[in-house]
Amino acid sequence: MFLIRMAFWVGLAVLLLPTDERQQARLYNTAAVTVERVATFCDRNAQTCATGADLWATFLKKAEFGGRMAVELITSAGRKDANAPTPLAEPVSAKTAPAPEAKIAPMARGTLTPADLSPPWRGQVQRTGT
Repeated sequence: MFLIRMAFWVGLAVLLLPTDERQQARLYNTAAVTVERVATFCDRNAQTCATGADLWATFLKKAEFGGRMAVELITSAGRKDANAPTPLAEPVSAKTAPAPEAKIAPMARGTLTPADLSPPWRGQVQRTGT
């Protein structure tokens, strides 16, 4: 299926190419100038390229973090102690490590009463017979 789609788009592009030699030369020159302008964009716009490079570096850091986090979550699902946090980055030194926080006790389970468990949306029992 991929080859059929590729053949369609290549065929369409070939059909749209000009047949006149002057038009072909003009199209070739226009394409060459476009490629040259794209290749020298950063020479002409250094500040824009620097900003783009900074944004790209930030994006890559976030993508790397997200990928590591996804891998850690997937691999920790098979561990015995899945509740133990695993560090995503390199260990923090003792000087910069934050103070340990007090652990919060887990919420109690099974606290519903029988009245809570009875569904309120059911009506009265229908009596049949006379």
